[in-house]
Amino acid sequence: MIQKDNYLVKDHEVLFTSMGEDAVLLHAQRGDYYSLNKVGARLWVLTDGCKTIGELAGLITKEFDISQEEAVGDIIELAEQLAKEGLVQVVETPQNDKQA
Repeated sequence: MIQKDNYLVKDHEVLFTSMGEDAVLLHAQRGDYYSLNKVGARLWVLTDGCKTIGELAGLITKEFDISQEEAVGDIIELAEQLAKEGLVQVVETPQNDKQA
């Protein structure tokens, strides 16, 4: 189960492009596309493998009208979906995305 003290590490095969406030992710190896709303897109940009989900939620609450608890829940829900699709890994220790 994903916890707020876990870290998200992006798969190096995933490409990101902004489309206005939203974004599209492309898994280069598989050719699969995924869309993110503006909060999901901002989360993707902030995710660096060095911030916990709780820390990411704190940053999101500063930019969007959402409580810390709601942000943590939403991020965990999105992280579960992204991990299921192989777009991120959920880890217990910080990692630099450049090395992942």
